[in-house]
Amino acid sequence: MKERVARVNKYFDQQIEQCQQRIRALQADERRDEANLEKVRANVYDIFRTILSVAEKTCKDDPNAMKQFFLKRMEQIPANWVTAHAKASEHGDVVKIQIEQIKLDTVGEIRQVFGQIWEG
Repeated sequence: MKERVARVNKYFDQQIEQCQQRIRALQADERRDEANLEKVRANVYDIFRTILSVAEKTCKDDPNAMKQFFLKRMEQIPANWVTAHAKASEHGDVVKIQIEQIKLDTVGEIRQVFGQIWEG
C-alpha cells in the first residue's frame, strides 16, 4: 500500500511542478490570465494530494478503506464544481466556466491516473 501511496504522491508532485513551470513561463510572457488558470490546475492537484494524505492517516493500513475514502471525496468535491459550472453557464460567465471546466478536467485525469496506479 505504501508503494501505491508513494507513486500517487509522486504523480501529484510532478503535476504540480509542471504547473509551476508553466505558471513561471506564462508570467514571464505577461500572460497572467493563463498563468492563473494553471494555478487553478495546480490547486486541484494539491487538494487531492492532501486528501490522499488524510486517507492514509485515517485508514491506516487498510488499502480498500483508503481507496474508498479517496474515491468518495473525488465524487463529493467536484459536485460543487459541477454546480458552479452550471450556474456560470446560466449567467454566461465565460471565465468562471473555464475555471470550473479546468477543475473538472483535472479531477477526471486524477481519477484515471489514481485508478491505474492503485489497481496497478
